[in-house]
Amino acid sequence: MEAEGVVGHENVVRSFMHALESGRLHHAWLLHGPKGIGKTSLAMALSRRYLCESQRACGYCHACRMLQAGSHPDFLLVKALEGKRDLAIGQVRTALDFLALSGRESMRRVVLIDDAERMNPQASNALLKGLEEPSAGSLLLLVCSELMYLPATVRSRCLMTPCAPLDEAASLQVWEMMGLDASLIPLARMLGMGTPGRAACLMDERIAQAMQEWVELAGHAAKADVGRVEAWLRENLASLPATLVAELTVRMHLPYLERETDFQRQQRIADALQALMRWPRDAVRHTLRRVPTFFAVFLQLRSALRG
Repeated sequence: MEAEGVVGHENVVRSFMHALESGRLHHAWLLHGPKGIGKTSLAMALSRRYLCESQRACGYCHACRMLQAGSHPDFLLVKALEGKRDLAIGQVRTALDFLALSGRESMRRVVLIDDAERMNPQASNALLKGLEEPSAGSLLLLVCSELMYLPATVRSRCLMTPCAPLDEAASLQVWEMMGLDASLIPLARMLGMGTPGRAACLMDERIAQAMQEWVELAGHAAKADVGRVEAWLRENLASLPATLVAELTVRMHLPYLERETDFQRQQRIADALQALMRWPRDAVRHTLRRVPTFFAVFLQLRSALRG
């Protein structure tokens, strides 16, 4: 299913429309699932349907045209400010004040909070008031990739709406819509794994070239030239999406883990792969130097594979 530029998530759209048409729409929907599956685009599509004069996101009515232009007075997108790690309490209070107002175009207002898990504790606590005392006609859409980072008090007051990774056909459709070069599809598959939006970085030619070089250079850590690996890291790691570099390295080496029959060696490989998966968060949390810390974990994987 493709609705207003959204691929997949048919069950979510059907559930939303059924609730809307029956007059039983929950005031707060929590769309959660992995990054890169189109949750924010889905939330925008639901917003268009809610605010559209025909409730079908017709694209032609005054409400739809204003949304397309980014100027609808009854829609507010809330996201972390550039350079800021958290969604702040002031942003949430502004959103709640917005929902409490009467709609200018109709009785309906929508607030979409992107990356809701980035709300700091004060912001989450402030949101509870809006969740407990919703204003008539208000709709709150929360988009979240790390569900357990949201307090249980917030989760319990929302309609929990899981969004699943996309299948192969849908992923290919997304990459085609993005205009991704066909030669990059194999790399996109490794990066995407049902989350095609994670491959959006490959639209940058420099990033695509660097990631392809990494696949050729580090596809089998046990045989990799460590000097070339370190040189590549020094040249590229600071400017690449750290999580994707780590995840790509893990995915390239999962087959070696699955084929290993010696339990102790298998455990060493698993420990190294888990360290790679933790590395992006650890590097941020502990302000670690990227290149030496990643290189150390890569050498741990190399040693495990070599036995």
